[in-house]
Amino acid sequence: MTYVASPSYDRNDPSRVSNLRQCLETARRRLDEISHASETEKIATLVASAIEAGWEDDEGREALSPGDEQQNKMFEQEPPVRTIGVVPSSSF
Repeated sequence: MTYVASPSYDRNDPSRVSNLRQCLETARRRLDEISHASETEKIATLVASAIEAGWEDDEGREALSPGDEQQNKMFEQEPPVRTIGVVPSSSF
């Protein structure tokens, strides 16, 4: 399971959808860093994690549906660039 933040808004609040997407994007970035699972497995993990965090099953699945433009952007992101051994300096 990967961490997905709990809902910050009531089920009927219009901000809830964007809150869920933000939570899933964050969880997805982390999952991409630590897992080599298939796309199907990652989506299943995200849905299960969202439900565990208090999101409704239907809203989690809807937010991750393939036809969702926001979802497509989430999965098309390039992996993060890793810089090993680089420590930012505060002396500039």
